[in-house]
Amino acid sequence: MIFLRIVTLSIHLILMNLAAAGPLLAVWLDIRATRRESTELASLGQRIGWLSLAAFALGIFVGLIQGLLIWLEGNTAYFDALSSLWSSKVTYAFWEIGFSILCTGGYLIWWKRSSRKSFWQRGLSRLLPILAATNLLYHFPTLFTILGLIARGEVSVESPVDSSEFRQLLLHGEVIWFTLHFWLASFAVTGIFTGILCLTKLPEDQRESAAGAAFTIALIVTLLQIPVGFVLTTTLNSTQQSRLMGGDIWCTALFMISLGLGLWLMQLLAGLAFFQRSRVNAHLASAALTGTIVLMTATMLLSRGS
Repeated sequence: MIFLRIVTLSIHLILMNLAAAGPLLAVWLDIRATRRESTELASLGQRIGWLSLAAFALGIFVGLIQGLLIWLEGNTAYFDALSSLWSSKVTYAFWEIGFSILCTGGYLIWWKRSSRKSFWQRGLSRLLPILAATNLLYHFPTLFTILGLIARGEVSVESPVDSSEFRQLLLHGEVIWFTLHFWLASFAVTGIFTGILCLTKLPEDQRESAAGAAFTIALIVTLLQIPVGFVLTTTLNSTQQSRLMGGDIWCTALFMISLGLGLWLMQLLAGLAFFQRSRVNAHLASAALTGTIVLMTATMLLSRGS
């Protein structure tokens, strides 16, 4: 069961990373396409936008599978925590999901079917995916981090949790740093994905500069994961820290391997951002990132005793 949970949670996180940052990278390509009068860049930006919506839908589905696996394990604490947050946050999450989908979809349709000749039309249309992405970047990691803290009994709350109490939980160290970690991971996943599409879909005179910029974004946020990840580790409870630092041989081994993969990923991204932008290295970077996410997910679940 733990293997299935690791796989489904890893897939879920990667899909939600793309769903969260995809609309912002689509806006970046939209602006770039306008400045360079490039229909190829515009087409690529639209593709990333639609793929982010598809990732959002599929990510929700995989998340439901993850919930089913938790239920099959008999983990009632998770569903008790979900019930305690239902009236204050979970019911609003359905509206937030619809809001993000409508904003991103509306932007992509407007971009595709209208010339948006005036500055205000372009600005207003681009505001929609920004609202969609920031809505998801704020609500998704905070809600599920708090949900996990309540389920594991790491915070004391009275059920049902009201909005005021939920806002206080937003200041918990693990919530703050896990949210930052998710934001950076979202731009790393989407940056690499965008860079690969630039190398494979754009004409030769445009692919180098666009791909280099996308890989640079991925490199910067991956480097920022070093201090963020360190501080996040210090916010974990003592049992989790003990398991990471030798208390659980499998947990420690997976943690060390994931750190090694992360360093390799940084080396690959530095080469892609500043030197040779080959498709082989781009796919290696994608594989290294995927491996890092899977191993970090396994480490997280094992450190929590799942």
